[in-house]
Parts: sequence; C-alpha cells; structure tokens
Amino acid sequence: MSFDLAVWFEPERVSASDAAGKYERLCGSDLAGAGVVASEAVSAFHQALIMDFPELSSAGDDCQQVAVSPWTAGLDVSAAHVLMPMSWSRASETAPEVVALAGRHGLVCFDPQAEVLHLPPALRGADGLSLQPCVGLKVEDPDPDVIERAVRRLSSENWFLILEKRLGRYLQVGQGPNAGLSAGGFAVEHRDGSPDRHYRCVLSEKDQVATIFADFASGEAAWSVDTRWDKVSM
Repeated sequence: MSFDLAVWFEPERVSASDAAGKYERLCGSDLAGAGVVASEAVSAFHQALIMDFPELSSAGDDCQQVAVSPWTAGLDVSAAHVLMPMSWSRASETAPEVVALAGRHGLVCFDPQAEVLHLPPALRGADGLSLQPCVGLKVEDPDPDVIERAVRRLSSENWFLILEKRLGRYLQVGQGPNAGLSAGGFAVEHRDGSPDRHYRCVLSEKDQVATIFADFASGEAAWSVDTRWDKVSM
C-alpha cells in the first residue's frame, strides 16, 4: 500500500468532497469525467517534481550514497494531472514538499488518505485559518467538513488538533493521557489574541469538540458548548 497524492488545476475553489470524486475518476483514467483540463502549470509542476525527486537507486560496488526515489511506482501523468504513489516511510518528508510545490504552481493537491484538498494561495479565503493535526499534513483554509473529519479522527495516537487564525487566535484540543486526562477526555484550549484571554475546558464527547471547532472556524464564539471554561494562568 502506498501513500498517494494527486495534483491538477482548478480555476475556482472546489470542496474536498468534490475533489474526492475527481480523484476517483482520475484513478480510473476518466479525465473527461473528472473534469480536469490541460494546463501549462501541470507540466511545469511535473518537470519541477522530476528535478526535486529524481528516480535514483542505490549505487553499485563503490557503495556511494545517493538519493533513493520516494515513489513506489511510476507516476500517472497527463497534461491535466499527476498522480503520485509514494512509500509510507517517505511520506512525512516528501508529501509536504509536494503540497508546497503544487501551491507554488497554482495547483490543488488532494490527499485521499485524509480526504483533504490543499489549495494554492490564490484559491484560499482571507480568514487565514490553518489546521494542524497530530498525524498528517497541515491544511491551509480547510473546509468545514475537513475540520470535522479531523476532530473525528482524534485518537490515542492522533491525539491533538490545532485550528489557528491570525493574530494569536487559536483553538486546540488534546485527547487522553497525553493531554493529562483519562482515555476518554478532551482538553480544549481557546486563546483569543492576548495571553490574558486564554481559557481551557474539559469535555467528554467528540460531538462537543466538533461543535466548538465548527463555531470557531465560522467566526462564532467558541463558547458554544455549555461547560466550565477556566482561565489559563501564564
């Protein structure tokens, strides 16, 4: 099994769910059904990808150390898209570079493992939201459904999630013993700019956490769940 990413051009913003449908069609070689179009940016991205990640293997008898390709198979490439299967062992170092490279070329990058669409700067909103999970890639300007799925994926291994806005405003959650709680507990912290506006609560249900994250992302007050919020002393 490989860790996969897909890159193509979108003239306007699309949702992660729409991107998932396009990705499935691209995997089936149905470019027309996917609705992707040829773009010089895709060709430029592919050429840059080759330069950054050459297909090299280990050296011969001289044991000279050389780079090893992260790809587990050949890339699926057309004038409209690039599908990239990489080894899981290389994904943590390679995937962020691929996402950044796609963004520099004005292309979207879809991560089917997390059902996340990474948007280029030109397609992002002005709010400056960023989502950082414990396990997985940072997402700039995430869709509401992407935020909710990230909350639902919290676990003992994938135990924290941070949703951040500009000017020191953020919401974060930690689950279980890593957050100093029992296995089923969630510690939620909300900071609204300055250190004296930093609060914490403890919740027992993911539904409560999902509601708070959804409200924070939409600009509503993060106090949507009826619980005790304690000021965090610095």
